[in-house]
Amino acid sequence: MKEMTSIAKCNMSVCMYNQKGMCHTPGITVGPHAECNTYNYAKSKGGFDEVSGAIGACAAADCKFNEQFECRAPNIDVSSHSVHADCKTFSPRI
Repeated sequence: MKEMTSIAKCNMSVCMYNQKGMCHTPGITVGPHAECNTYNYAKSKGGFDEVSGAIGACAAADCKFNEQFECRAPNIDVSSHSVHADCKTFSPRI
């Protein structure tokens, strides 16, 4: 069984799951437009210190790394896009 794709870094410092640039929720959902649907603005922090974030599901069907709604990239980066968080590893299918 393949491991879930990890989140290498996340610059969404105001997300409740972001601690020192790392995601600490077991699995995020990436939406159809490559947005992080798990992003939640909060001053207080949540998630588990011992957990490194990963991709639980990916609905970005146009991404070359999406295979049956699972991410096959080696890892991803999450970064700000306008007022929301996006998967910056998204790469369109050719």
